[in-house]
Amino acid sequence: MTDGLDGTGAAITLTGRTTAKEIGARVEVEWGLSATPGLEWVEVFQFAEVGGRGGPVDWREGGGPDVVGATVRWFVPTAELDGADREVALRLDVANRRCGP
Repeated sequence: MTDGLDGTGAAITLTGRTTAKEIGARVEVEWGLSATPGLEWVEVFQFAEVGGRGGPVDWREGGGPDVVGATVRWFVPTAELDGADREVALRLDVANRRCGP
């Protein structure tokens, strides 16, 4: 299987988003993936440059999301959920283009 494809040969997609728990002004967000990606896809996703973030300094300068199995996890300021959704979608697109067929 190509690293950026699911078992059917299609690009990996987001299947949904849930919030797991709040810690202070942040929430643990989990995005489901349509397949468990390979190591190269995960590395491309995690290191993708997708532009600047708004919000608090620790958020703007902080790390990116983690991929664990078929789940993307990230502690996100509650006011920045929309921006986090956009960033995860952009990272997914970069990883799929780089690791696809």
